[in-house]
Amino acid sequence: MNAIAKMPKTAKERGKIAPAKLAHVVLRTPPERVKMILDWYKVVLEGEAMYEAEGLGFITYDTEHHRIGVLGFPGIKEHADGYAGMHHVAFTYANLGDLMHTYYRLKEENILPEFTINHGPTTSMYYFDPDKNQVELQVDNIPEENFADYFSNGEFTSNPIGIKFDPDELFGRYKAGEAEKDLLQRPDGTPPDLTEFPAN
Repeated sequence: MNAIAKMPKTAKERGKIAPAKLAHVVLRTPPERVKMILDWYKVVLEGEAMYEAEGLGFITYDTEHHRIGVLGFPGIKEHADGYAGMHHVAFTYANLGDLMHTYYRLKEENILPEFTINHGPTTSMYYFDPDKNQVELQVDNIPEENFADYFSNGEFTSNPIGIKFDPDELFGRYKAGEAEKDLLQRPDGTPPDLTEFPAN
């Protein structure tokens, strides 16, 4: 089967009623790990607590009352790789400079990405939280208004996986003054096999 990528019309354009936004993600963990998980997301997302109590908490980084919730359930077992479920949740930054700032800020906290890749539509860094939930921090490589053109031009279809990159090398080039539009362009190369992606 020959896959063709295209940006579909919005639900509203199709006359459908759909959610106005994606509001939040709620994670479950053993009760004694709730504070550790909440603290990790506060650091990574520059979040603040909207509410915290014994065994439960909600944090936000914008005007939404909570973006991440963490609930402590007795009897929850530790994470085990290789089971069906959510692969990751992603957060988009306004520009490459903000993503670079976040990379270096987290590096100082000894929080490092497990995998970094330019997918084509995004430049992405994948992290694991302490429960091994995978979190993608990304920047769009093309303006939103150009998504339709990008997905119809064949570039994504030719390589829907992307090309790995070294964040220190990429962000070093950014700090040296190289143009952001050039740095966001996906380089030529061989896409990694899906088995190279970190498992969770």
